[in-house]
Amino acid sequence: MGRKLLVILTGFIFLLPVCLSAQTAAELEILLQTKAVTNAQAAKFVLASAQDAANVSAENALQKAISNGWLKDGTKPDESITLGKLSYLMMKAFYMNGGMMYALLPGPRYAYRSMVSRNYIQGTSDPGMSVSGERFLLILGKVMSAQGGGS
Repeated sequence: MGRKLLVILTGFIFLLPVCLSAQTAAELEILLQTKAVTNAQAAKFVLASAQDAANVSAENALQKAISNGWLKDGTKPDESITLGKLSYLMMKAFYMNGGMMYALLPGPRYAYRSMVSRNYIQGTSDPGMSVSGERFLLILGKVMSAQGGGS
């Protein structure tokens, strides 16, 4: 299983620079080495991938996510994002539908459950966990692949 994951991750890492054409190799390398992705980093990469917001700064991407209601008011840019918040951000940015509970009570908890049920999030996880850069790119790659590509 470890080898299979390594092959899949390597494939995503090589394909992501093509899909995320606005992101520089340096930004991707920094993100890969990050132990806990911040709200601003997540917003920048998700918006660049989902909405072709190529030249937007991390802070502007975060403000757009907050103004769209995808992240709560008062979200701190340097605070690490949780799997629940990331799931909600991705589901909103990529205009994805969720399950029945997500339709009734949209938010991070049920967005996370929808992402797990679609196998975008695999392995041991919890909606309150922080997200490493490697895991973030793996999840983003799966979502982009399922949505039909990237920008």
